[in-house]
Amino acid sequence: MAHGRHFLFFEGEMITDIIKYLMNYKFMKTLGILGGVGPETTARVYLSVIDLVRKNKSEKYPPIVVYNLPFPFVIENEAIVQGKNSEKMIPYLIEGAKILEKAGASFGILPCNTLHKHINEIRASVKIPFLSILEETFLSLQSLKVKTVGVLATQTTVDSKIYSSVLQKNTINILYPTKTEQDEINKIIIQLLNGGKNNLQDRKIETICLSLQTRGAEAILLACTDLQLATIKISDLVKIIDTTEILIKASVRELART
Repeated sequence: MAHGRHFLFFEGEMITDIIKYLMNYKFMKTLGILGGVGPETTARVYLSVIDLVRKNKSEKYPPIVVYNLPFPFVIENEAIVQGKNSEKMIPYLIEGAKILEKAGASFGILPCNTLHKHINEIRASVKIPFLSILEETFLSLQSLKVKTVGVLATQTTVDSKIYSSVLQKNTINILYPTKTEQDEINKIIIQLLNGGKNNLQDRKIETICLSLQTRGAEAILLACTDLQLATIKISDLVKIIDTTEILIKASVRELART
């Protein structure tokens, strides 16, 4: 290889190797993550996508763009925990989706079950596709042949019945916690959003899961990304299906598609 003032000159065999490399080189798609609901979940999704890509024997890191949604805390608390005024979050979601698109994302994800009640508004605002955690969860339950599932989610997710609209129309039955149990779940979610994790949360969630199983649930759908933090020590007697894990696997699947 000879050096000029402004150019590199390559010998014949090296040129052939370079051309083969350029012809065979495939660029991955770029994943866009609408993050911040909550931050711990966003970090987990980001790291898990990278880890799964590594396990799939990829030769390079996946291209990922993360946009942390700048919600006012009061709006987040109202929409996620109290189950009201979630429409106030729509402008932030749309602006975030547009920023991801402009940043070069090939497709996007929203690692928050509750805000999927606005997935249609997000999809309509950009040209890039957005995966739906609802649709991907249905496909996963279908492949597992689950007919009745218990759902752990925020009050907003329960009240909006976003999972009911996807699962029940496809003959998958849904069981929700009792009002007392849901109140307990809401308290735990608030604690987790504020960074308060303790072992008592795991025991309370396990009790609710076992109650749902007694009522006929074949599996428990973890339909709140933050609740994953309170299910780490749950007994093997409880079959947990984590919607966040489903979304992570779907993201890696899309990254690999040409």
